[in-house]
Amino acid sequence: MTNRWRRGLWRGWWAISVGVHAGTAAASARAQGAGGDALQRAMEAEDASDRARAAAAYKDVLQQALVVGSTDGNRIAIALLGLERVWAEAGALDSMVPVARRVLQLRPTDPTAHTVHLRTLVTLGRDDEARAAFTMWRRVTGTDGAPYREYARLLMQQGRALAADSLLSDAARLLGAGGALSGETAQLHVSLGRWQAAALAFRDALQDQPWLETAALFGLQRAPVAARDSIRGVLLADPPRLLPRRLLASLEFAWSEPRRAWQAIATLPADDSATASWRTFGERAEMNESWLVARDAWTAVFERTNDLESQRRAAEAALRAGDAAGALALLARRSKGGDDAARRRALLPIEIAALGEVGRVADAQRALDAERARLDDGTRAALARPLVGAWLRAGDLARAKVAMDGTDLADDDEIAGALALYEGDLVTARKRLVRAATQRPELVDALGILARTRLDQSLGIGQAFQLLAKRDSAGAAARFTRLADSVGTAAPALLAQAARLSSATAAMPLWARIVQDHAKSPEAPESLLAWARVLRDRGDTAGAMARLEQLLIGYSDSALAPQARRELERLKGTVPPR
Repeated sequence: MTNRWRRGLWRGWWAISVGVHAGTAAASARAQGAGGDALQRAMEAEDASDRARAAAAYKDVLQQALVVGSTDGNRIAIALLGLERVWAEAGALDSMVPVARRVLQLRPTDPTAHTVHLRTLVTLGRDDEARAAFTMWRRVTGTDGAPYREYARLLMQQGRALAADSLLSDAARLLGAGGALSGETAQLHVSLGRWQAAALAFRDALQDQPWLETAALFGLQRAPVAARDSIRGVLLADPPRLLPRRLLASLEFAWSEPRRAWQAIATLPADDSATASWRTFGERAEMNESWLVARDAWTAVFERTNDLESQRRAAEAALRAGDAAGALALLARRSKGGDDAARRRALLPIEIAALGEVGRVADAQRALDAERARLDDGTRAALARPLVGAWLRAGDLARAKVAMDGTDLADDDEIAGALALYEGDLVTARKRLVRAATQRPELVDALGILARTRLDQSLGIGQAFQLLAKRDSAGAAARFTRLADSVGTAAPALLAQAARLSSATAAMPLWARIVQDHAKSPEAPESLLAWARVLRDRGDTAGAMARLEQLLIGYSDSALAPQARRELERLKGTVPPR
């Protein structure tokens, strides 16, 4: 924070104080006018880095504000803080002590004077005097927790956590546990690694100090894994309260536990505050691409509000999470708000995509045809994309081409690349899919195969990937296995693809074939590692160790060698010595 920025704040504060006190007694008004001149001189001198002149002007402000019978607390505070800043920069902070004490003689309860006095003594390391200053402040304030709070903060800033702990223990005994000091107590527990106690203190503090939620998140998210369950237990304790549960949800996100994050707030009573938290959670889950919990959050909002936006976002999240059936179930419900046209515009794209994902391509086509007359050209073209993709995955390439008519999907690299792949045109598929930012698993796998084969045409490879798009893993694996003998150097890639789609029992002969017939291929060490892991899981430790040793000896420069070495060391640790 720069001095110029600080001084801007003081000027604003001073201007406000003048307005607040306007219309007071004439003597006070004259003092304000004179004080204003001195204050202006102080700020100008500070801007010019003339610390001596600034200190003299701030002392004038203070003297004018300390008029007997008409003291001005705002000006006193400004002058004290200005003097503290100027003398700290000049290395003369000890000059602040007698000034603060003089103010306290005239104003024994002045909070700014007590704060500056105590802070100065702690900073100077005059511990005995600081303790006496704290005791004096505590006596004049009675049950107010301000002296404890300020002293504890100063001690923690200096890294004196144990001294702050002792102080706050005294405060709890004299003033009662928690209360206004629970925030400081919580931060102290964090600094000492007392995670459960910190969570308890933050839970108490949030009742009266909701602004501590950010500080609680910053402090508690550093808890080690072993301590997190105790924090969860505290923040999940009954009765369920919004702020502790919302804090826990934020912590779970920070700990990469989005499902637990949603569970933390899902059971809150369904009132307006909880609904607002669910909505915020859903937006955050969307940003994190945690689509399953985003679906659940938006569904909870929809059940509470029944509005079109939450219905759309719940259905879209379900579709992105791979739950197309769930998306259709959400779309079938009637929401309030918006006319039928707005509802169609919002929900029809999701409906068509979801119908295509569950294999109901004809229903998706009928849904589009029923609305075609009410849609503009741009909307029809946008809706054609998921429909074309659905026809492609269904294996009806002719209907896919018909659905592409009148659109610019021929320029879409993913659609055009998939169409070329399924037709066996590997040259076009290779060129288009490399440029496509596709996330469909079968097309990502296809890129790996296309990079390994020199064939220009192969209807068999296209049909194999089409079976994979239809989620017929067994059929696709069988087709890849049969094709392996006819694709030249791409054979191990097809065999490895078939192995990944097969059960462990069916995959082992494929791995053996890769290792034996294609020992120099990159799939050979991959096959040995996968084979060893299956044997390990079946309890065949000797067989697993043999495969790992084969990998380390034959493929020592493989990127998989470090993993194999770790696996082998673990297995050796489970074998008792002879």
